[in-house]
Amino acid sequence: MVENKKVKFGMNVTSSEKVDKAQRYADFTLLSIPYPGCEFFKEYKDRDYMAEGLIFNWKQDYVDAPLSIPDFLTHSLNIDWSQYQCWDLVQQTQNYLKLLLSLVNSDDDSGLLVHCISGWDRTPLFISLLRLSLWADGLIHTSLKPTEILYLTVAYDWFLFGHMLVDRLSKGEEIFFFCFNFLKHITSEEFSALKTQRRKSLPARDGGFTLEDICMLRRKDRGSTTSLGSDFSLVMESSPGATGSFTYEAVELVPAGAPTQAAWLAALSDRETRLQEVRSAFLAAYSSTVGLRAVAPSPSGAIGGLLEQFARGVGLRGISSNAL
Repeated sequence: MVENKKVKFGMNVTSSEKVDKAQRYADFTLLSIPYPGCEFFKEYKDRDYMAEGLIFNWKQDYVDAPLSIPDFLTHSLNIDWSQYQCWDLVQQTQNYLKLLLSLVNSDDDSGLLVHCISGWDRTPLFISLLRLSLWADGLIHTSLKPTEILYLTVAYDWFLFGHMLVDRLSKGEEIFFFCFNFLKHITSEEFSALKTQRRKSLPARDGGFTLEDICMLRRKDRGSTTSLGSDFSLVMESSPGATGSFTYEAVELVPAGAPTQAAWLAALSDRETRLQEVRSAFLAAYSSTVGLRAVAPSPSGAIGGLLEQFARGVGLRGISSNAL
């Protein structure tokens, strides 16, 4: 929550673990990562579904929960957490997801509990992103195809645990849509658990170009990103910087003849493709059931069937919807 306690009509009705005076969570390492509630996503819809540049107003009277993360959990992420109130919705969601992924990928055997106040909106948002990111890396749900993993997370993480889609749509609070449309922002190697595993087991560097060699080249001497092959171009284009910029991980791929590097590159390429397929399937199903327009037909009727069944069961078909 962005609050320490939920207050209704001047009365405290709920509170979070971070203000539990009885210390019932003393055995837990608590992370307070305030994230806007579903109401904020009406602004996302009103901005024509543009999350870039959309910043939550942290100066509102009821907002009193600061971000609090133990330093030992963040030292490897290279994120300036003191700037969290300046992040737009894209950067905030990305950075929180990086944090959760780093905890999942840590060497210890502890577990991770992720939740908001009710578990209907923000919880499925981050659980879905976690699940889909790890699936795209081939680490979980390995037998599931893109439409099948989408069916799983929509049915289980969202609907079964109480997301009130009809209510949210009637108010324009489209956090459900935001979640799956956001997959386009986590396709790069920054979010890959394979990167962490690769660094842990990376053998000594064999002959070839080093980072310094690449940095010494003038831009005009580097050629286009496509000159290094489509797979390499894919990694470069999915990096946070502009096309043609170099990141450390991308440069590591330059030496030829290293099977582990080739396999890692292929996995990253596959990650982007898989997430794009999930997003496309969702957009097509959402279009046919809620009302988006100009979206390619769904590769499978399964997700559309799920949403259709849900829509009819709760009377969503009677609600007018805006077209994109």
